Amino acid sequence: MGQGGVGVVKTITHSHGGRHAVTTSSLSGTLSCGDLEALWKQAGGDPSAAFLAAEVAKAESGGRQYARDPATGVYKDGTVDEGYWQINTVHGNATYDPLGNAKAAVAISSNGTNWHAWVTYNKGLEVGQC
Repeated sequence: MGQGGVGVVKTITHSHGGRHAVTTSSLSGTLSCGDLEALWKQAGGDPSAAFLAAEVAKAESGGRQYARDPATGVYKDGTVDEGYWQINTVHGNATYDPLGNAKAAVAISSNGTNWHAWVTYNKGLEVGQC
């Protein structure tokens, strides 16, 4: 079950004196479908795609923040899949950070309109996950 909430705003002060606000997610750990939907929306994802996004994440990672494939080592091409949406490192934005992982899924899926980069979606394995 997730930690709940949708975001925490932190003010970052740099050594040069500059400051800016950064929103981070309070959702982490193993997340439910509802938590994954909330994380998708927090990342700027289209709310109408949130349910499918959660189903893809559940099929990909079981809702586990630190899911990794392959579990050890790397694929033949030297990459790995990381996080809730199993973002491949080839994209350059793979991360275990919940909000970062969700933002990568939003970008790669064209805001929930193209899930063909996900093997589970191509095989129909997301159906019924949530």
